[in-house]
Amino acid sequence: MVAKSTSSAGRPAAPGVLDGTVGFHLARASVVAYAAFEEHIGAAYGLRKVDFSLLMLLDAHGSLPPKQLVRWLSLSAPKLSMVLERMEAQGWIHRSPDAHDRRSVQVALSAEGLRLVRGLTPVARRMEQGLKKRLGAADHATLIQLLRKLADGTRPADGA
Repeated sequence: MVAKSTSSAGRPAAPGVLDGTVGFHLARASVVAYAAFEEHIGAAYGLRKVDFSLLMLLDAHGSLPPKQLVRWLSLSAPKLSMVLERMEAQGWIHRSPDAHDRRSVQVALSAEGLRLVRGLTPVARRMEQGLKKRLGAADHATLIQLLRKLADGTRPADGA
């Protein structure tokens, strides 16, 4: 007789192949994370997840070329272009020619975008603290490390 496994919350674990399927657990976890985002940021600020991520990237890096944003946000160039157009129309960002390569552009926060980010930052921290409480600090850090590894496609040194 095989014992049924249970989750840490005492509920039965996903049956069969799903119990060991990364995508299944990512999908379930994303429901929790996206609900937290919607509660703290999406509804209150009228932002989409991609808008928030782009604003935070620009805040952290000053200005970035669209090619870098495409890589970090995992978007196609046409999709990024639509996002940038919408955000520029909102007055949150501006695009300007690259000082070193006039064929290229740089995307940066506008003054309004910077004000928005300054208001969002403490809210985002509170949101993440709520998620961190579900895991504990060490597991939270490990999860971020593992998700980064999965998204970046890095492989263990031993080739396993």
